[in-house]
Amino acid sequence: MKSFKWLLIVLASMGVISLGACSNGQQVDNSGNNPAVSSSKTTTGGQLIEPATQTGEARMTLNPEATPLKTGKSTLMLNVTDAKTGKPLAVKNVAVEMVMSEQEMKAMGMEGVGTAKTQVKSASSPGMFEIQSSLPYGGNWQLKVNLKDIQPTASAVFNVAVK
Repeated sequence: MKSFKWLLIVLASMGVISLGACSNGQQVDNSGNNPAVSSSKTTTGGQLIEPATQTGEARMTLNPEATPLKTGKSTLMLNVTDAKTGKPLAVKNVAVEMVMSEQEMKAMGMEGVGTAKTQVKSASSPGMFEIQSSLPYGGNWQLKVNLKDIQPTASAVFNVAVK
């Protein structure tokens, strides 16, 4: 059952990716006026989260266990594919960082930039990674992803809502 769920996630991700536009190594800002792309980049019910910005030859999407995420331990699945072919990329060196902006922290009456403990590990399928994070409080977070073993380096920033 677990492998069937992963297969469905991979197939759904590839379908969404094949419908999306490729970045061709240029930065993509999906926050514009394109009605086909969600402008908030956060969804409900555990649906895919598209990156707010993305660079490089890889295409990345997130599939959280539920959206909005809740404080405490959360799991997100990162799907990495070739931007041109849509095929999964066998990436090994993935760096992730979950941060909350200084402005968001200030709005909550706190100083500085917020960070959350985050770990990434390869899933059983090529191009799939499990990101585990321990989110200390709700608000608007950014998940920053860097694929260091792809040249040129590919990166993405995802806006993630936490309740």
